[in-house]
Amino acid sequence: MTTPEHWIRLARHSPLGLLVDLDGTLIPFAERPDLARPPEDLVDFLDALASSPGITLAVVSGRLRSEIEQFFGRARSLWLAAEHGAFLRGDGTWRSILDTDGSEIEDLHVTLAGIALQSPGALVERKSASVAFHFRRVPRQIAPTLRVEVEAAVEAWLASHAGYERMPGAEVLEVRPAAARKSAVVPWVRERAGAQARLVALGDDVTDEDMFEALGAADEAVLVAPSVERPTAARWILDGPAETIGFLRWLDAARAGAAPGPPLIPRPIPRRAPADADAVAYGLLAISNRLPGPYPKGTPELDRKRQVGGLVSALEPVLAAREGLWLGWSGETSPGKAFGPVRLSAGTRPVLASIDLPSKTHQLYYGGFCNRTLWPLFHTLPGRVRFVDAEWEAYVEVNGRFATAAAELVPADCAVWVHDFHLLLVASELRRLGHRGPLGLFLHVPFPGADLFRLIPWADRLIEGILEFDLVGVQTDYDVRNVMQVVGAVTPATVSDDAVRYRGRRIGVRAFPIGIIPETFEVEAAEESEETTALLGSVEGRRLILGVDRLDYTKGIHERIEAFGRLLGLFPEWRGNVSYVQISVPSRADVVEYREQRTRIEAAVGRVNGEFGEAHWTPVRYLYRSYGQAELARFYRAADVCLVTPLRDGMNLVAKEFVAAQDMERPGVLVLSRFAGAALELTDAVLTNPYHTDGMAKDIDRALRMPAAERIERHARLAAAVQRTTAPLWAEGYVAALEACRGPR
Repeated sequence: MTTPEHWIRLARHSPLGLLVDLDGTLIPFAERPDLARPPEDLVDFLDALASSPGITLAVVSGRLRSEIEQFFGRARSLWLAAEHGAFLRGDGTWRSILDTDGSEIEDLHVTLAGIALQSPGALVERKSASVAFHFRRVPRQIAPTLRVEVEAAVEAWLASHAGYERMPGAEVLEVRPAAARKSAVVPWVRERAGAQARLVALGDDVTDEDMFEALGAADEAVLVAPSVERPTAARWILDGPAETIGFLRWLDAARAGAAPGPPLIPRPIPRRAPADADAVAYGLLAISNRLPGPYPKGTPELDRKRQVGGLVSALEPVLAAREGLWLGWSGETSPGKAFGPVRLSAGTRPVLASIDLPSKTHQLYYGGFCNRTLWPLFHTLPGRVRFVDAEWEAYVEVNGRFATAAAELVPADCAVWVHDFHLLLVASELRRLGHRGPLGLFLHVPFPGADLFRLIPWADRLIEGILEFDLVGVQTDYDVRNVMQVVGAVTPATVSDDAVRYRGRRIGVRAFPIGIIPETFEVEAAEESEETTALLGSVEGRRLILGVDRLDYTKGIHERIEAFGRLLGLFPEWRGNVSYVQISVPSRADVVEYREQRTRIEAAVGRVNGEFGEAHWTPVRYLYRSYGQAELARFYRAADVCLVTPLRDGMNLVAKEFVAAQDMERPGVLVLSRFAGAALELTDAVLTNPYHTDGMAKDIDRALRMPAAERIERHARLAAAVQRTTAPLWAEGYVAALEACRGPR
């Protein structure tokens, strides 16, 4: 059956139920929700369509009940659902499906309203039982930082309020009762429409996915969007509200028997089916904890590529060359204990497959075992490590779900590339499910020595899980030695320089140092923005020291600020003649240790500025926010010294970005921690010990005084090192090594 025939048959089916979202589906978005409203002629048309024999039409919106009543109250044939299905009107009278009056959410409303008052363009909307924070009018440069602030407040509130959940939407984050889901509208409409009814649901937002997934096999879901930029349960797509209305008018005409052509009907979303005997197989599956995107409208392409630690720019080419796809957590959580289904978004490049995680499980797995056990231990900070049985059990459960999702998506001989410490047990579960293809693991973080690794109560389970991979990639030869040491200490395996022999199998262990795309920083370095121009102008006439880091206790930001203060104490000639700009990119605000770290850093900034600052000079400028790649490149280019001083790091790409952005005739100096993986490649940096405050202060002084000839000579060697290990070469090299592992196990 052709697509037009399918939709003609569906349009003429009786009874037929239509569930249509409002904002972004029936009407375009506006800068403020109150500026977007349906025109009178649209309301009249929908009312007339709803009164047609055999039709049940429901408008399903997240808007306030009072707004929906104001818009559609006079349309007596329309069924209405407001506040994501919390309130329903089917016979002229509204009823609530909730067992709460929403008063308990008022304290969160007050908190979010306080944040909005400090943020230009932010808007907080209080609904009957929920509260929504709107980002649509927030300036792009402050939006990422604001999102972290809002997420932190929301997560803290949710921790003590069972029965509520967070729901991200198009430029909005809403907290609502878990029962208020658009999926509740589906059985309501089906019951109203009658036996044998078929349903068609149209929506643009992630909030509509609940509605899509509640549909039956004979029903259809239509995504309303210019393109598919996220995984969706919909099989069809329309470009926007104008096409939605055009489709509904065509459907009305088709039911009346009018000639339906040329039809304005939904187009199929291209899909690759889960592997079976007749399907064209994917050539490569990448798995990571998080997927790239979805991206806010207007996000520059280079900003997109910086997401997921720069992984996107490296993986896109190898996945495209092999017809590959990328599996990860969607970023969404659900109440209860059930994992969400696999959603495929074949309209994106690369193809994305996602799963939702139960909120409690995600909290234990990610906030717990990943971030409070493995992260500090792998970064050699045992004082921050904790071991909790429930968190380990959640880690095992989530790894198992990722493995079963992978088995659903690809054939048993497909190459699978797993990324990082979040998913160390995926290979063992995939093997249990019968996977025969090569399995690879790449650790972006450092690998600890045996004494530290054996602190983990489940060390044997983890290392045996790692040894189910065929290829284990790490950042440096130092990490290779640590892997071999741990394997030798925990298992009876035989180890050599680059491989492990265990249970009749050979597991390769190799260093694959990750890189960047240097030319993107070279090209963008000359671009200007009003904000960067103003900030750099404020420090003009002084030497500029720069730090750029994700806010994380492993990055050594606090230690670096203390060392800068010590520089001003040891070498008073720099007072008033040097400015330090520290950019801290918001990160993991839902984890308490990161909130504490921010407070500690800001206190250190206050101490240094209080002790050494003058009326005309602020020693430290602390910027808690993210910048686009072009803006960062300009900061890099302007800096005389860049401080990259993590306490421990797998690689650290900021060091390579700084080198790539330099003017070769007037380069700045890189001061680099000896404990960053990049230090093994960038040996011509000024290498420093972030644990030694006086020593780091003297290294900064040395960098500031370095003669031009020495700077140029060092930079030339650093730039050559950066060019040797670029992101595309890293990815292609790893995948080639992984594919070479094919053969009998």
